[in-house]
Amino acid sequence: MQTEQLNLKLQKELFDEIEVISKALHIPKNEWARHVIAEEVKKQIDEKRQAIIREYSKENISREEMINIFGKKDVEDIDKILEYSKKSFESSKKLAKLIK
Repeated sequence: MQTEQLNLKLQKELFDEIEVISKALHIPKNEWARHVIAEEVKKQIDEKRQAIIREYSKENISREEMINIFGKKDVEDIDKILEYSKKSFESSKKLAKLIK
């Protein structure tokens, strides 16, 4: 698995709390912090799913990034829904012009 490095500066109190937890659990501070960050990121992705898809539809998030987050199958489904929505919107606009 490929990794990237993220450096963080923490308040002394938070660092001390992490140190206590890591001692209590008998695991390194970095390993514990990695685990907690991974859990929170997954939780945030689930909670912000609609916002992420909205940004993808605006092309602010790439397809590759979406596949990394949701997987290829889900992104294919999202693409189909976005395509259908766009066609429906265009049809509605044409109908509105005809009615005028």
